[in-house]
Amino acid sequence: MRSCLVQLFLMVAIVFGLLWFGLPIGAAWLATNALKGAGFTGSDTVVTVTADPPLLLLTGHADKVHVTSNAVSVGDLQASAVDLTLGKVDLIGRSVGSIEGTLTGVSIAVAGGDAVTAQTVTVSGPASGAKATLVLPTTEVEGLAETQLAADGLKATITLAAPNKVTIAAGGKSIPAQLEATDGILLLVPGTPGVPIVPLLTPGKGNPFHVTAVSIGAAGVTLTGTVDLQSMLGL
Repeated sequence: MRSCLVQLFLMVAIVFGLLWFGLPIGAAWLATNALKGAGFTGSDTVVTVTADPPLLLLTGHADKVHVTSNAVSVGDLQASAVDLTLGKVDLIGRSVGSIEGTLTGVSIAVAGGDAVTAQTVTVSGPASGAKATLVLPTTEVEGLAETQLAADGLKATITLAAPNKVTIAAGGKSIPAQLEATDGILLLVPGTPGVPIVPLLTPGKGNPFHVTAVSIGAAGVTLTGTVDLQSMLGL
């Protein structure tokens, strides 16, 4: 009788151990396939799933899903690398409560021009509307403004200065302007009548970011806004 009880205890302990340590592995596989199903592609992708206790994973709940990947493409987002932590994830219902992390080398589409690249993008907050902070090289934004003005028939040289000042040099004249954010769009707003307001970055295909504020500093042009990563992931 005692031998049977010992064997039963050992069997229960083994099954419990397999579930305790095996569930995160199985959940990581499930999360990886869910990302692929949402159109996520990347290289060297590593997905880690955690829950406390791990048995919660049986219900499809994960406290955190940590994703690292290179050469990432998903929806309107293109990045050279991502390091993101998803919080309060329902693996079965496919919902994400929060997101936090960093993306590097993020390509942002520009209407009628070449894409610009944000050196870094940090995201934090609800997955459906996380705060996003983007840093773009000053020279790249100056070049973008020059290209967009040229498309409107004005050949000019652009110079940016803190906090959001712009100088447009055209035809021997110096035109003051500034960068502004309106309705999610980054705008070049001249201070002289007759020079049109020029949209530089507009949310849409290839650009999932809605800009709410802009500042120019030593590190580059910093854009603050929001991004809906949950919809982007098809969740």
